[in-house]
Amino acid sequence: MRIAKWDNVKFVLIYLVVLGHMIASFDVDSGWLTGTHLFIYSFHMPAFLFVSGLFSKNSIRQKRIDKAMVYLVLYVFMKAFRFVVYSLMNGKLSKVSLFEESGVPWFALAVFFYYLITMAISSWKPVYALVFFAGLGIFAGYDSNLGSFLSGMRVLTMYPFFLAGYYLDATALKEKLEKLWVRLVAAAVFIAAYALCILFRDDIRPFLGLMKGKAGYEALDIMPYGGFYRLGYYVIAMLLLLCVISVVPSFDSIFAKWGGRSIQVYALHFPIIIYLVDKLGIEKLCSRLMPEHYTVLVPFLALLLTVVLSLVIFAPFFKALQNPVRKNEPDSTK
Repeated sequence: MRIAKWDNVKFVLIYLVVLGHMIASFDVDSGWLTGTHLFIYSFHMPAFLFVSGLFSKNSIRQKRIDKAMVYLVLYVFMKAFRFVVYSLMNGKLSKVSLFEESGVPWFALAVFFYYLITMAISSWKPVYALVFFAGLGIFAGYDSNLGSFLSGMRVLTMYPFFLAGYYLDATALKEKLEKLWVRLVAAAVFIAAYALCILFRDDIRPFLGLMKGKAGYEALDIMPYGGFYRLGYYVIAMLLLLCVISVVPSFDSIFAKWGGRSIQVYALHFPIIIYLVDKLGIEKLCSRLMPEHYTVLVPFLALLLTVVLSLVIFAPFFKALQNPVRKNEPDSTK
């Protein structure tokens, strides 16, 4: 049975993923878009990993390797889809590396590893596991050899968010975060954080690489204090992801249905954005429609793309891609 609250959260998060990538793909100097981009990256992938951890409990406790393999299959599909789109765009075969990944497919590969790692440490006490892997994520940045091979840097630095979600109870968390006073505080913190990202965007921008988690401290030029910055980021990202969960409503809606299909949006959106921008020139079209204020169209374009890719027409393929339909399993795409 699907729960509207969490599907609403997933819709909000996948929309922010699409919006963040669309902003990054547009060649525009806009203060509020830059601030929005920084704000999104301060918490959106930690939040997605946290929610993934929340709902991984049964599969991990039952040692369902097949559920982990779903994400490996998804990773390969995303690599293949990107290869096809880029090859068609350029009129020649695009370069591809199955084991090197610093782009969008890293998430699927990371979750595959997270399932396996969490199965392996299932006997650990939660507090010990969280402290150990948070420490590992902090110290990983000092290793300049970690990088895009098997998304190693991101796998290590982002795992604490997945693990925190795994150890928390979704029902209890929902009840605590939906108290009125919690929601009011969360909304205030959320708005304040967004405002700070816009007002101090030039000061925050150098830390974008840290938020993405795919480069070491030396490459980011934050040695020797990178570990402290990473620890601070863990605290800020955790606070903001709890705030967004708190403020997202629980009522059932079309957004919940779309959110239940967020994986297909994630798998498809980035190569399509690149095609729209580089091949179809959608940015130039927007600038012609609204020469002085076309940046306001970006959030609406991102929303439109998110909704289109959330349509049920794509669901059967991704359901078959992720898991063969079993007679005793409900169809969550309806």
